[in-house]
Amino acid sequence: MKPSELVTWRGTPGVGDFMWALNSAHRYAADNDISKINLEFHWEHSEDYLHHFEDPETIIERCNYIHNFYHQQERVQIHHCFNANGRYRDWKFNDDVVLESNGERRIAAINAKGQKNRFWFQSGFYTDDLGAKAPDNDWIFRKNAFQDYDDKRIVFWRPTWNAEKPRTWKRLFENDDWDRLIAQFKSMGFEMHELSYRTPASEAMYLISTARMVICYDGIWHYVAKNFARPMVVISGEGVTKYHTPNAVRISPDRNNIRDGKDAWWWLDNTKLLFANAKQESVKYENRMKKYYGND
Repeated sequence: MKPSELVTWRGTPGVGDFMWALNSAHRYAADNDISKINLEFHWEHSEDYLHHFEDPETIIERCNYIHNFYHQQERVQIHHCFNANGRYRDWKFNDDVVLESNGERRIAAINAKGQKNRFWFQSGFYTDDLGAKAPDNDWIFRKNAFQDYDDKRIVFWRPTWNAEKPRTWKRLFENDDWDRLIAQFKSMGFEMHELSYRTPASEAMYLISTARMVICYDGIWHYVAKNFARPMVVISGEGVTKYHTPNAVRISPDRNNIRDGKDAWWWLDNTKLLFANAKQESVKYENRMKKYYGND
């Protein structure tokens, strides 16, 4: 087995961003027989920073809590670097934020400072250079973290309550569309549980792990659903969604970016097929990840 290795990662307020790092580090260690990864998160703020005044916990607390559920958790050692002043210092979170005329904050791909530094692997196996291969990020939670699911529970989240409005392609499915989706599943007898960034990590973990299905936009808790191998529908037609959540059924809200003539509204009119496809994809993902359990 190879000795320990250092990996550094740019910290952001997003749960999906730190789970991308954790998944990538765990997968890299497992596939390359590395005894331990020292994963440094470089944060532009202090340990007690709250991104939104209603956040029930810091991003640091969320990261540490969720990592406890990882398979081979001890193989990746987290180190938090606060008020970091290294290779990630030149691109702050607010450099991606636009203040709109109504006072709302919106995330935009501005690229005012060129290519963004995201991560660094000591071995050079992965780099964040433009056009380089992205890290393999498929991983799974430990066996005893899995629970029986509630046949009537659907968990969902939308970008409505985010501190900043996400990029445009994440908002093509609007609030009226979400309201229609919620009403439709409620009329079928399902209990709809909405999560947001204001949801404590422990509650989100429990509800997602026991959900029959997850429906969401591309963000927030999507890596949790992935690591629990839950049937999952992501309302997105973007290729980046396939990279982060290959276990999900992608349904596009953009009628100019659909496959086989089936947009999000078509799928919502064919929910039985949607359930079946989501279940099929989740089983495929879980079976693919089971090899990492070995003889556990």
